[in-house]
Amino acid sequence: MSGLWYHFPHAVVCRASGKDARRYLNNRLSNDLRTLSHPESTIAAALTAQGKVQGLYTVFVTKDDAFLLVCDGGARQALFAALGKFIVADRVSLEDLSSSWILIHTLAREDQVDALVREFEPGSVFIRRCQRLAGGGCDILISTKCPEESLRVIETRLGSPLSTEEYRFQRISRGRPSFPEEIHEGVILTECGMRDAVSFAKGCYVGQEVIERSDAIGKLPRTLERVAFSGVQIPEGASIVNAHGESIGKVVSVALDDKNSTACAFAMLRTGVYSVGDSIQCEGVQGRVQGL
Repeated sequence: MSGLWYHFPHAVVCRASGKDARRYLNNRLSNDLRTLSHPESTIAAALTAQGKVQGLYTVFVTKDDAFLLVCDGGARQALFAALGKFIVADRVSLEDLSSSWILIHTLAREDQVDALVREFEPGSVFIRRCQRLAGGGCDILISTKCPEESLRVIETRLGSPLSTEEYRFQRISRGRPSFPEEIHEGVILTECGMRDAVSFAKGCYVGQEVIERSDAIGKLPRTLERVAFSGVQIPEGASIVNAHGESIGKVVSVALDDKNSTACAFAMLRTGVYSVGDSIQCEGVQGRVQGL
């Protein structure tokens, strides 16, 4: 059995702890952490005042005043700087634990996941149910003194992992944007459809004004969409035009299916000048807007 899991080789793991950790993180991040308890988790972003994404984290509660914040990848120093930017007199400490934790995503059955968890020390594994590739998947975060040995244990249980190319193609073809590839400091969080990373009821956090205003208006100037093309020569950054030859946006990321001579991609498109299902064109290649 193979292809049931993927290892994030550049995952960034931070522990935030201290008497003020929960209050500080709740004010810094876009989602509500006030009532979250062990072993619950959520997804949340650190934003600029303009609502742009500096980091997108899965937040695991380990104790009432201690949290693990996990990012798929990105520049570690920048992620830590963004997370701790507003710590002044707050009793909060941030610790880089990236070298002693591994992050995987798996589509394995529940009984397979349970068997895998039993391979590791009690309390060293955190699980979050989420859809990255298809329904029923989960992220597994594992504390380990020897990442290489832990990965061998996982492979024994779940078979060979997806390659980076295979994971990327499946992710993009299913319309699952990721940080930092499509979600980054150049975009507003809700432009990427990441409403599950936002609490619209908790009150103030950095970037809230922009997020709340765009939600109240009900319209963003642009939106990340999944698009498909009938050819594989689609460069990232290329302009996309509609049936009238009008430029409506640009390609952000591309995954190629050489076998079927097709490409799936994410594109940032201007709101109001297209609809899901519309025909589009990119450098002479025909395509269609599929939506997230």
